[in-house]
Amino acid sequence: MADGTPYSARWTGPVLIPQGQDTTITVAVEHSGSAPTVSAVTFSLWDSGGTVLLDAVSASESGGTLSYTVTAATTSGKTLGQGFLLKFTATIGGDAHDFYNDAALTLARLYPPIGTTDLTNRYSRLAALQTTGASDLQKFVSDAWTELSSRLYAEALPFWRMRTPSALRPWLTAQALVYALDDLALTLGDGGPYRDEARRLEQTLPRLYGQIRSRMDDGEDNTIGEQQQPASPVLVLSSGRLGRFTR
Repeated sequence: MADGTPYSARWTGPVLIPQGQDTTITVAVEHSGSAPTVSAVTFSLWDSGGTVLLDAVSASESGGTLSYTVTAATTSGKTLGQGFLLKFTATIGGDAHDFYNDAALTLARLYPPIGTTDLTNRYSRLAALQTTGASDLQKFVSDAWTELSSRLYAEALPFWRMRTPSALRPWLTAQALVYALDDLALTLGDGGPYRDEARRLEQTLPRLYGQIRSRMDDGEDNTIGEQQQPASPVLVLSSGRLGRFTR
């Protein structure tokens, strides 16, 4: 009987593959908080037209993390855009498990415009309250970035084309601080003030998200549009509701 264990493949969003760059793609696989024993792993990649670019080539695994490096040559000459598909096939306990995700061939990645410094600038005691200092705050920045980029993608906004990353700072800072303050409230037990501040910041998140505007490089040719693209899929105007995409 095939193994029906619901392993978690911890993708953090669509995979971005910058054209002309070697790109290492990874996904962590676990169950009940532990990495399974993987005896073999392969990687496959298809372009947006369904053409096979890589067919079950040998990949690597370490501590439950599956990994493969897509070389620059693999995507050379391919059209930029969404609709690429990838798959890791991991053999666990003699059974093959397929872990799919979608991907986009891009001009470049978009990187988080905040770091742990922004959190400690807002609340200077945050670093001192962490186990090993400010570096412990990175997980909250990373989780906030995953949350935001996943939401933008789910709302049909190709966030990697955004060319005003600073527009994401207010929402990202607030969300990362909510995570950090909630964590302190749980860790310290009597977390009243931390929990209260987290709830105050949490209430600002819808407004901050609605304020995100960015100039876009829609053609991914280093030419940005004059209009600022909203993150929200629907704009509320005095004359009614207007969808994001009108063309």
